Amino acid sequence: MKASKVVLFDTYIPEKDFLYYSIPDEFISLVDIGKAVIVPLKKSKKLGYIWDIVEIEDPKFEVYPILSVLENIPPISKSLITLVNWISNYYSNSLYKTANYIFPSGVELEIDRYLKAKDVAVDMSKKQEKVFLALVESEIEEKKLKKELKISENIIKSLLKKGAIEERFEIKLKEKKPRKHVYLSEKKGDSWGSFLIERKILDLMQKPLLLFVEAREERWKIYHEIMKHIYQKGKSVLFVFPTIKSLIQFGDFLSQYVPFSIYFYHSFLTEAQAYSVFKTTNTEQSVVLSTSKGLFLPFKDLGLIIVDQEENEFYNMREKEPRYDTVVVALKRAQLEGIPIVLGSSSPSIASFYRAINYKDLELYRKPLLNRPQITVVDLRREKTHDILDFYSLRKTEENLKNKKKVFILLNRLGYSPYVQCQDCGYIFMCPHCKSSLVYHLEERIMKCHYCGFEMLPPERCPVCEGYSFIQSGIGTEKLYRYIVNTYRWAKVLRVDSEIELQDETLIHEADIIVGTRLIEPWLDDNGIGLLIIYNLDNFLHIPDFASPEKTFNMMKRIVGMYKGKEIIIRTYNPSHYVVKALKINSFGDFLNRELSNRKSLNYPPFSKIHQILLEDIDEREILEEGGRIVEEIRSNFVTLDVLGPAPYFPYFIRDKYRYQIIIKDKEGLIDGAFLREICEKSKAPFSNLRFIINIDMEEILT
Repeated sequence: MKASKVVLFDTYIPEKDFLYYSIPDEFISLVDIGKAVIVPLKKSKKLGYIWDIVEIEDPKFEVYPILSVLENIPPISKSLITLVNWISNYYSNSLYKTANYIFPSGVELEIDRYLKAKDVAVDMSKKQEKVFLALVESEIEEKKLKKELKISENIIKSLLKKGAIEERFEIKLKEKKPRKHVYLSEKKGDSWGSFLIERKILDLMQKPLLLFVEAREERWKIYHEIMKHIYQKGKSVLFVFPTIKSLIQFGDFLSQYVPFSIYFYHSFLTEAQAYSVFKTTNTEQSVVLSTSKGLFLPFKDLGLIIVDQEENEFYNMREKEPRYDTVVVALKRAQLEGIPIVLGSSSPSIASFYRAINYKDLELYRKPLLNRPQITVVDLRREKTHDILDFYSLRKTEENLKNKKKVFILLNRLGYSPYVQCQDCGYIFMCPHCKSSLVYHLEERIMKCHYCGFEMLPPERCPVCEGYSFIQSGIGTEKLYRYIVNTYRWAKVLRVDSEIELQDETLIHEADIIVGTRLIEPWLDDNGIGLLIIYNLDNFLHIPDFASPEKTFNMMKRIVGMYKGKEIIIRTYNPSHYVVKALKINSFGDFLNRELSNRKSLNYPPFSKIHQILLEDIDEREILEEGGRIVEEIRSNFVTLDVLGPAPYFPYFIRDKYRYQIIIKDKEGLIDGAFLREICEKSKAPFSNLRFIINIDMEEILT
């Protein structure tokens, strides 16, 4: 018997990624892998996709038939199905969750049920007889019948069971229609723009191309020319960006130089808008600007993938299933489609640069930044002032304000004070549900945990020594903002962070000084900017993750590549750190050599693959016991592997649960996700509350 493996849409069945359905004779010529179908599930009808077609010789279970094959929903291509299967296997994800991640959500089923009497004689109650007689002459739609006769579903079920009536279903597919076309660019150029690029770049695209161009606008111009070259051959083009803001900014640039509208695809679209893009890519030649999810659009004839800021940590999709690395998946899709791919960056990831130089499976094109801003390093150890800002930063801020130039100050801390401490005994107020300090917010006069959301009023007495004198220690964006407002009373000061909703982007352009977290990064290309102050680079640099130096260096190089001002001030307590030195002299090579040396000595990527098992439980002892069993099992199977842990994961106690991690350094590529999942499930004790998350091939430890 020929049967189809169907992955259901938005209907999870525990421990089953797909179900089998037989193929009726009338659908033999219609069914194909990747097509949308309607199938029965118990007493309901569900939408799904055919994932494979197989032969079942002697089924041990009842196989129900497919009810309908849908021609108006875009099918999933075989290469896309192969990609999803690969992501599921390689990263140890559920196939159901991975497949549903790419399915369009802008469709729903409308099922109409019709009832009609059969030519039979059976015993019936008065109410049943009334319904039966109403259905003798013609069939009636269920809702209409219930409304006219005021009957319940139980009476209909009884008549169906007795064989007195029969039912028929009409299944319609309803596609949601978008009200606003925000997924489509409003403007378009009169004709193709033209920027000069080296012919060498197009020649290098026989392999995946690593485009190391430090100036953002120069990189964008190269993207335009490559895209034009491919589009004029009748092919579609996909651009991938790490954030929605960067996507929109490039869209504003690109739409000036192409004679057609471009599509946007990201999480801020409604279901109807996202479905419209999903369907369009399957039927029309298109240029799509997307976040990571765009890699799963069903392009009819995809000719090119461009991934901008390939080094950006936002591409590491590990928060929930499906977990994957965007850049790795982009390379895999390009390979499966047999098309060129460009990885663009102002400061490439160590993994990509190392592959390009040593393995030659990536081509490399490099263009350095010609006009770079001055970088000044302020050694905070030598600052005599106890004020919030040092004298040099204050002087430069005042100079820029007098010259009508904007000043941006980047601080990676929320609130007024990161912690509140008793002045008498040193006790620090901690969240009772997380092992983290409570952040004091002066405007709301409340202390908050930024992990679980716990809140409490500021203390009157210390719970340890009964003292009543407290220090609000550290600097957050709220405290820095208040300081700047008081220092420069004549200036317009704006605060931008996750706790302040920016109502209008024109406020950024009107402000003189902008204080904020990394949310200010997209506006650092403002032509009116004169100075950027990194308040404390150590907040980025000294995070317990081997990838922190790389992430900090890449963040700063991204900023330099787009920055329009003349000077960047880096404040730090560690000016001799190799990241700071490399930034000051603008040397990617100095940073790379030092970082590779450190990683080689510790066997970190790119010299090995790092796999991580996160363990979470309310019982710390249970984590240590079961985590220990997992470690021993791995070591017994692979004696050459370097297995570390279980050790506390940062932060190690959140929402009343302990968190530990096991790190596996896999130099020879011996381990896969399926093996680790099997080991974890085998080692887990019955009735255990332990939850584990497997992260394969990590480029960083903290996600």
